[in-house]
Amino acid sequence: MLSLHRYGSDRIADWLNTEREWSYPRRVPYHPRSDAHGRAQCQYFVDDLLHESAAIRHASRNGDLVYQENYQVGHGGLSWNTDLVLGPPANPHAVSNDGPRDIAQADPADIYLAVDAKSIMTEHQKARRNRQRDINSFADIMHHHHEHALTAGILLVNAASRFDSPLRPHDEITEHADIDRIVEEVIDMFDALDRSAGEISPNLDGEGIIVVDHTNCVEDVGSTQRVTGHPAPQPHHRVRYENFVTQMAVWIETRFLS
Repeated sequence: MLSLHRYGSDRIADWLNTEREWSYPRRVPYHPRSDAHGRAQCQYFVDDLLHESAAIRHASRNGDLVYQENYQVGHGGLSWNTDLVLGPPANPHAVSNDGPRDIAQADPADIYLAVDAKSIMTEHQKARRNRQRDINSFADIMHHHHEHALTAGILLVNAASRFDSPLRPHDEITEHADIDRIVEEVIDMFDALDRSAGEISPNLDGEGIIVVDHTNCVEDVGSTQRVTGHPAPQPHHRVRYENFVTQMAVWIETRFLS
């Protein structure tokens, strides 16, 4: 029997439920100075695109489409270490798909899609402005170097009312009052970013937002859940992660694979 596909929006909650040991003062699943959660989210997104699109699967299996993580685009002031890129392989003869998914990991000759994965887990009021600036700068720089590339952001937002930050003293738990309203404001802010609407433009092409309830407390390991009700994006919302995956798959197909 074929197993049902599980999207990255659910798998990231599973990831957060697995306690990991970082080289930091204490054991926590999430650490803001680690990129492990972003890497996991990007890998899940690649799996979701392969699931979503027969054309993307075909190009990947034929070696015509590869992905790379932590890919440096540009140099100097107009450079960006990009969490994920997809495109045709720079060296087609060296592509070997012996990894865990139906697409090879290799440097691209050109960039079809670039993704920036961010999170807002605590101190939402400050973090949301920083992440908004990040995603706008990312889209600008990517389009400066690759005008035709699709640019996308994946944002993980925490809706837990308390959070144990490893950057604070061990007994200092951050309390988030009125967290539903704050998360809703974050979603509205990122949904309001200027978009390309599928046209070639300097604007962001897509944003997928995932909301989780994650305290980061060691005693709560295993209790993290994806939030699907309010204040998370609902099924009709363009920033709901699954809708975002579908839209990005369509635009990859129509712009680069048709």
